[in-house]
Amino acid sequence: MFSPTASPIARVLVASYPRSANRRVAVARMRSRHSALADLRIAGRDRDFRALVLSYLFTGTTTHLFLAALPYVTQYLFHNAKLTALFMGLFLAPAMFAGPGWSAWSRRIGKQRGLLLSQAVFAAGSLALLPGARLGGGAGTALTAVVVMAMGIAFSGLQLFAFSMLSDAVNGAGSVKAGAYTGVWTATEATGTAVGPYLYSAVLALGGFVSSTGGHTAAQSGTALDALLLGFTALPAALMAVALWFQRRCTLDRTP
Repeated sequence: MFSPTASPIARVLVASYPRSANRRVAVARMRSRHSALADLRIAGRDRDFRALVLSYLFTGTTTHLFLAALPYVTQYLFHNAKLTALFMGLFLAPAMFAGPGWSAWSRRIGKQRGLLLSQAVFAAGSLALLPGARLGGGAGTALTAVVVMAMGIAFSGLQLFAFSMLSDAVNGAGSVKAGAYTGVWTATEATGTAVGPYLYSAVLALGGFVSSTGGHTAAQSGTALDALLLGFTALPAALMAVALWFQRRCTLDRTP
């Protein structure tokens, strides 16, 4: 409602503002969607970049699923939530220090082979987590710690080689297409970051997982625990296998 003392011009301006603002927002959204679709069309025509992006999508989904699942595994399978910090540190520390080694090795075997090797190690490591989680106790913790460290080293390679090949793709496409390529890559990275945790949540829901409430840990059925474990091991391995399948179709780097 307008004040009776408001001038007719003021009333018109106030009344018209929301509609004009909505129109500007609508136009901006249309332009944004058009730009995103244009970027997808430009980048999608490059077969090698398309394979690299799809590979990175599944790689990012896998790694973020692993990180999201880790607290559930330590709490419900190892019955020690403090192990989350330990395993996270064992995963990230090698990732920070393995870069120079991967760089040196890539000069001998090439980026493509380095990325494929990193993906294969991460997939194998995901499956290797299964016996450690099943075993539990000190022996299971030690076995899992070793596997997580190996996966951290592989994670370093996943990041290093993927971004290095992205740079090759952008440089090969030229400055005109560079914006489209980097835009698609950024969107792919954000998608993988979001999808991984949601995918693991979906697996838990299908298994009948019961969320804890009021600070009390809820008892879980055998089906829920199986879903929790398989979502942490078999599912990441399968997703990374898909990433590897796409990556094998990329020919950006064929260094012998």
